[in-house]
Amino acid sequence: MGGARKRPVPLQPPAFDRLPANIPSRRYRPPTMPRKISSRRLTERQKNRIESLREERRCKRADTSLLAWERLAQSELLAPEQGRVISHFGYNVEVEDPQGARFRCAVRETAGMEPVCGDRVSWSRAGNLELQGVIWSVVQRKNALPRPVLGGGVQIVAANIDLLMVTLAADKPNLGLLDRYLVAASINDMEPIILVNKMDRLPDPNVLNEPLQPYVAMQYPICYVSAHTGQGIVDIERLIQGRTGVFAGHSGVGKSSIVAHWVPPADRPLVGEAHEPTGAGRHTTTVARLYHLPGGGMLIDSPGVREFGLMNVSRRSLAHYFRDMVVHAGPCRFTDCSHRHEPDCGIKNAVSEGKVTRQRYDSMVRIFNSLPDT
Repeated sequence: MGGARKRPVPLQPPAFDRLPANIPSRRYRPPTMPRKISSRRLTERQKNRIESLREERRCKRADTSLLAWERLAQSELLAPEQGRVISHFGYNVEVEDPQGARFRCAVRETAGMEPVCGDRVSWSRAGNLELQGVIWSVVQRKNALPRPVLGGGVQIVAANIDLLMVTLAADKPNLGLLDRYLVAASINDMEPIILVNKMDRLPDPNVLNEPLQPYVAMQYPICYVSAHTGQGIVDIERLIQGRTGVFAGHSGVGKSSIVAHWVPPADRPLVGEAHEPTGAGRHTTTVARLYHLPGGGMLIDSPGVREFGLMNVSRRSLAHYFRDMVVHAGPCRFTDCSHRHEPDCGIKNAVSEGKVTRQRYDSMVRIFNSLPDT
């Protein structure tokens, strides 16, 4: 009766990993990485913020260009001459003269357009400033490789291109991206070359026979390459001799590793190590840059992309840029046939008869759906 009373034991909360699903925990949880917001889900406020930042950068660039002009105005500018744009980075354009000397140049506001890698330009040297000059105008382009960017703008990747060298990774070929580049090559009057890199990663090269068979049948040139072993490098040299080619493709497929075979070590592009968990290459090229091949010809190494949007093509004309489909588009019952749901469609009939592969047809439909409804 007179014994000491037991002190009540405080209730302990259940362990964190044993909480019932319907009871929220107030304990610390490690923060998660924010998810990338799709461009299709951007709010008007976010879009305005992006445009505001771009305008701020444009103003900063204009101020920097003005300072460069003030410095050049105090120097003696020599007679105009022709040159080629090697690269455009930051506020400078690197121009090469016929002897191979390179100059950092400012761009005059009346140049008409922004110079890009591969452009031919009219420019003048600054007499009392070493390896500097000014660009007066851009010579009319033979062609250009454009792509849309976030916010509705257009980026010109490179200009005056003979060969569009679409680079794929042999172990994970992105055929949808390949089809987009093949359409772009046809629109912009470029000869497409398919480069399948990283062949050393395939234990059996025959696994590529089926996915690439439609492109073999359409007589697209295909080079099987390994930047690691040197396989196929001679074939690229032969194709590009005396011409200008631009490497294009997904980020990390090894474009810069191929270019490094011809470029002196001091001028080589950065090459990233493979990402260990996935084995995929890392994106290292940030601006397009032109390199000269020892045997003649020029290569432009362009930044890799995650996606490639098409410009200057409508839904109605899309099928005409697919070599295996254009011959079947004529018999369609309707002149404005979309080749998706209409009856008596020549292309759909060709798919049913095995004349066009389902893989290529599905790729065309995906591109069709991504284009503006015009």
